[in-house]
Amino acid sequence: MTTILKAAAAYLVVLFVIRLIGRRTASQQAPMDMVVLFMFGGMSVSAVLGDDHSFVGAMSALFTVGLMHVGVSWLRIRFVWLERVLDGTPIVVFRTGRFDETAMRRLRMQQADVRTAARQQGLDDLDAVAAAVVERDGTISVLERE
Repeated sequence: MTTILKAAAAYLVVLFVIRLIGRRTASQQAPMDMVVLFMFGGMSVSAVLGDDHSFVGAMSALFTVGLMHVGVSWLRIRFVWLERVLDGTPIVVFRTGRFDETAMRRLRMQQADVRTAARQQGLDDLDAVAAAVVERDGTISVLERE
């Protein structure tokens, strides 16, 4: 029973910490971001299972995390406010030729990230960009001027 409670707690803690870290880890996967995610997994497993190296213990933890994920997904659908807390909302970081430095600092983004996203959409000059929005999953959507 303690394995199940530890797995449930670990799921919630890792979810909170990943949300706290921000969108960059979820979407861009720089090497340092991948290291953090792998370390989370390793630390969580040792914290949940401890000295229990049994198959039943591991499967209990696995099913608990899976059920926690299903439960949290269901709660996100049912309660819009929880979806906003867990997934965030789109954030405009560039509009009408100006960067929103405050939003970019909060997201730990650089202007180069927006310029890269614009180039990936075939826009070499930011004068052709109406707005750039960091989506909930961390990707950058670039809206072209008309």
